[in-house]
Amino acid sequence: MKKMAKLVAVLLCICMLFTSCAPAGHEKKEYSQEVQNLEKLCKVWGYTKYNHPAFLLGQKDWDEELLNLIPVVSEAKENEVNGILHEWFVSLGEIDYKTISKVPEWVGVTEENKIVCTDTAWISEDYLGKELSADLQQFEPLPNVNRGKAPVSFSSIGVPDFSNEKTYENIDYSNQNYRLLGLFRVWNILEYYFPYFEIMDEDWDDLLSEYIPKMMEGSDLESFELTIMELTAHLHDAHVMLMNGGETDYLLKKYAVPVDLIRADGKFVIKQVYGTDCSLQAGDVVLKQDDLSIEDVATYFIKYISVPNKEKLANQVFPYLLRSDNQMISLTVLRDGKEEIVHVKGVPNMLYSMPQQPLISHEILEGNIGLINPSALKSREIDTIMQELRTTDGMIVDLRQYPSDTTLQLTLAPYLKKNYSPFVTIACPSQAVPGIMWKRQVYSGMMMPGQESYYYDKPVVILISETTQSNAEYTTMSLRTGENVTVLGNNSIGADGNITYLPLLNGHKITFTSLGIYTPDGGQTQRIGLSPDIEVYPTVEGIKEGRDELKEAAIAYIQEQNSTKAK
Repeated sequence: MKKMAKLVAVLLCICMLFTSCAPAGHEKKEYSQEVQNLEKLCKVWGYTKYNHPAFLLGQKDWDEELLNLIPVVSEAKENEVNGILHEWFVSLGEIDYKTISKVPEWVGVTEENKIVCTDTAWISEDYLGKELSADLQQFEPLPNVNRGKAPVSFSSIGVPDFSNEKTYENIDYSNQNYRLLGLFRVWNILEYYFPYFEIMDEDWDDLLSEYIPKMMEGSDLESFELTIMELTAHLHDAHVMLMNGGETDYLLKKYAVPVDLIRADGKFVIKQVYGTDCSLQAGDVVLKQDDLSIEDVATYFIKYISVPNKEKLANQVFPYLLRSDNQMISLTVLRDGKEEIVHVKGVPNMLYSMPQQPLISHEILEGNIGLINPSALKSREIDTIMQELRTTDGMIVDLRQYPSDTTLQLTLAPYLKKNYSPFVTIACPSQAVPGIMWKRQVYSGMMMPGQESYYYDKPVVILISETTQSNAEYTTMSLRTGENVTVLGNNSIGADGNITYLPLLNGHKITFTSLGIYTPDGGQTQRIGLSPDIEVYPTVEGIKEGRDELKEAAIAYIQEQNSTKAK
């Protein structure tokens, strides 16, 4: 067992030499001895939590163990911490999982299909001392244990489930032990089950050191949840969101300017105005809100809201902009080349800049071009639609919308593809080694049960933009492998892969992406999004005229293709 454990540790260290995202010359900031002690406790507790049979089999309460350790470790001297943690580890009992059955998916995974996401190089004698380091190096790949009482279980497709985490009523959020429990729970769940650390801008270890004192400074629920939001914003994962059961959104101001925003020509532009009392106009470029530039307003929100980068704000941040706790809101706009100050009476308790859903699932546009609106689809309606569009001269699939039928990537693909072929590589968290993902390819193009598809041989254009997210991106990846399919628009947001719910102490949740999504050859999609074959962007002039320039470009492209083919 010890030989195998040492081999696993060596392999992890070697892999991390190639996968570590820490910048060259990176120096770790020094923190107080208390913070250093707590950082070590967080790491040792988390690693043990996801590997030790005492926790995997539900024999010990992992929260209670941590709550008992925090005050002891917090006050310990530097030379005492490793001994305290060694004694604790020994107290958990023997490493006996009551089974030798292997995890089926791990048996057949080749080395080239493993991705090491978690840096466990800290499990060393230099950091932990000889005894504690040896304790943690005992773990081999986990067997196929019954996870009914474990801190994590997995769905049939490999999505981690943390529903066994305890929730607490009437927490005193001034109690530092519980605040640290909440932080350590979040940090470790992400440490072992978030797939994209290699493309983060910051080092996850450094963030732990930074957020321990931040968490200890607060004294109420709002400070606790805002600290968690600030930490998880560093993931740059547009799937990250605080779900607090409909309680007050800490960031959402009461009054809203009744308009939708869009990005055009690199600017924040009014796309649509609601009501007759607002003197703003479509095409107005927003420069300032009160005395702050609109860019500075957006920067405040992305401190707490996780976005892929500062250019991709529409889905996550736009609903928070142009809001105030004062009902009269002053905006400086650029209209027809001139700056104007417009005073707007805000609308209370309304959300704007939210996706506008079409009412019909499909139609035939002028020029005999079919249009599919994925957000309006009924379940398995695509077969009926494709029969109606069979004689059209081309087709547009508007994946700027989120599909209401989330199987569209499978049901529409057989009409657009001649062959069954891979369209995506998925990385799933390993059930055998926490912190490692394993890759597999997913195929599309095969008829679903009950389908009688045909091959649609006319030009097909998929529309994408910054608002194309998650399943819409996944669907784009599937459909674009069709022979006559062209993707038009601008880069999607780059947030794909199943959402996982991370329970906070009181039952509120943080969501995050838990499956890695890559191109069939392993290329990155997270944060950068999918690139179109033909780039088209909305313009301020087009917005002012009320035009959908991407749809216009798609129609023109289809007509050009048909004209060329006819010659």
